[in-house]
Amino acid sequence: MTLAQFNTLADRYGNEQEWLNWRAGLVASVIANTHRTKKSDKTFKPTDFMPKIKPKQQTPEAMFNQMMIINAALGGKVVENETNPQ
Repeated sequence: MTLAQFNTLADRYGNEQEWLNWRAGLVASVIANTHRTKKSDKTFKPTDFMPKIKPKQQTPEAMFNQMMIINAALGGKVVENETNPQ
């Protein structure tokens, strides 16, 4: 499988998970909205019941360390020069 095919498959999986979470959120919002006590109470949307996933920010040092691990796992060698932060 090529990297492009893998990325497409991963995107498809992520979209499917989001759809499944939205369906569960829809059911929860309908139940919550039918059990409101006053008309002035907040109405709920399906997204109010969906998990909020925030992507983690990686520092340049963490990215470099990950690349060093991948390089070592694939049998690469480290070339020392001025651009190497270590």
